[in-house]
Amino acid sequence: MSRIKGKRCFVCMMVIAFCVFVLTPIVTAGPLEEASQLLEQWLKAFHEGNADALSATYARDAVYTSWAGPFPAQGREAIRATFVGFFRAFPTRSIVMRDESRRVYGDTVVYNANWTLTYVDAKGTIKIVYGRSSAVNTIVEGRRLIVDQNTSLFPSAGP
Repeated sequence: MSRIKGKRCFVCMMVIAFCVFVLTPIVTAGPLEEASQLLEQWLKAFHEGNADALSATYARDAVYTSWAGPFPAQGREAIRATFVGFFRAFPTRSIVMRDESRRVYGDTVVYNANWTLTYVDAKGTIKIVYGRSSAVNTIVEGRRLIVDQNTSLFPSAGP
């Protein structure tokens, strides 16, 4: 009798294992979820003033065109240097993204958003600017990274 129970238990365990490992679909993050995670990494690094972590969200040959500078930063190291200077000049900063949209084209995600940036210089002067950003991220170097980003300020209203 115990041999029959043992066989039933074994068969039951095999059925459960089959259901768990074969029939249960493997869930992986898709491009939208990966792009959202990348944005969260970027925002965390920005708020912490961590230029190394922030530049790590960009591809080695990425291009970042900032509203604050006349020329694009080309390459991860140039992007890092851009943010080192920004973080040094504005030790307190906060950016809030809004009106976000994401479009997926295969592995590529185009992200657009409007933002409000509040920053404080070393003298304690508080500034608030409003702008927009467009960023393209895709799988490169074996992971999802930003390959191109352009930011601009909203035009001033009125005279």
